[in-house]
Amino acid sequence: MASKGTAHHRLKGLTGLVMIIGLPFILFYAVSAIGLNIPETPALGFIKWLATPLAGLGLVAFFAAAAWYCKLEFDEVIMDYFDGGLRSFALLANKVVPFLAWAAVTYSVLKLSFLG
Repeated sequence: MASKGTAHHRLKGLTGLVMIIGLPFILFYAVSAIGLNIPETPALGFIKWLATPLAGLGLVAFFAAAAWYCKLEFDEVIMDYFDGGLRSFALLANKVVPFLAWAAVTYSVLKLSFLG
């Protein structure tokens, strides 16, 4: 069984890999969606693209990996520079805030993608 530090390192590597692989796809399709023959409002093309289930799920997966990666990085900073009660509070806040951000983005994107 791997130690907590090893599991943390592997998870950070996996989320980083997902971000590296996913970023070019997200950028390419998002930028190409902006120019979808809607010259008046380019954002409408992006919203139209995001309303497809495949784009919504891809963006949610990418954002989940990015949020988790940032959380893991900030955990390391907290463990290195904080002590005592402040460390406990910061670690708790670092669990809650990324989850709330992920939940808000996931709800918004999946509502747009699947419920119109």
